[in-house]
Amino acid sequence: MSPRKTRKQKELIYAELRVAGGVSLFLNPQVMAKIISGLQWCCDKRGLRIYEYCILPDRILLLANTAWGSVAEVIEAYKDFSSKAVMLILRRGSSNGKQSWIFSVFQEHGPAGKAEGIHIWEEESLMQSVFKQDEIDQLSTTMKNRPVKLGLVQKAEHYLNSSAHPANPLEGWIVEATDPWS
Repeated sequence: MSPRKTRKQKELIYAELRVAGGVSLFLNPQVMAKIISGLQWCCDKRGLRIYEYCILPDRILLLANTAWGSVAEVIEAYKDFSSKAVMLILRRGSSNGKQSWIFSVFQEHGPAGKAEGIHIWEEESLMQSVFKQDEIDQLSTTMKNRPVKLGLVQKAEHYLNSSAHPANPLEGWIVEATDPWS
C-alpha cells in the first residue's frame, strides 16, 4: 500500500470575497491595515501565493494558489480571522454611534449559523479555477482595471491596494510571475 499523498493545487483560483451587505468597509484605514496584515499572514504561514489582487471598498479579488493545502481552506481561515479582527476594530470605534448601523447590516446579510456579530463576509465566496494563460491574463487585466471602471482612480497603477500599484502593500508577498508552475 502506498502512502497517501496530499495533492498540490496547480491551477490558479480566482476568488472574490464580498463584504456582507455591500458595506464599504475597507475605506477605514485601521480595517484596511488589518485586512492587509491578514493576507500577509496567509502568504507567510498558510502558503498562499497571490499572483494578482485588488482590495476594493467592499470586496477582495484574488488570483492565487497555495504551496500546500487548498485555496478554499486558506480563504476560510482568512475570513474567520479577519471577521473577528475587524469586528474588534469596529466595536472599539462604535462608541460614538457612527458605525452602529454596520452591525445590523452584518447580522442581516451575514452567514446563518455563525455566532452573532463575528462575521463581515458573505457566506459564499466566488471561487473559480483558471487553467489557460489567456484566461489568467484576462482576469489579471480585469482585476487591475476594476478601480478605474468604478471611478476610484484614473489609472490602474494609481490604486494603492492593488497589485497594479508599484508600491502596493503586499509587495514581497505576491508572486512575480503568473505561471503557477514556476
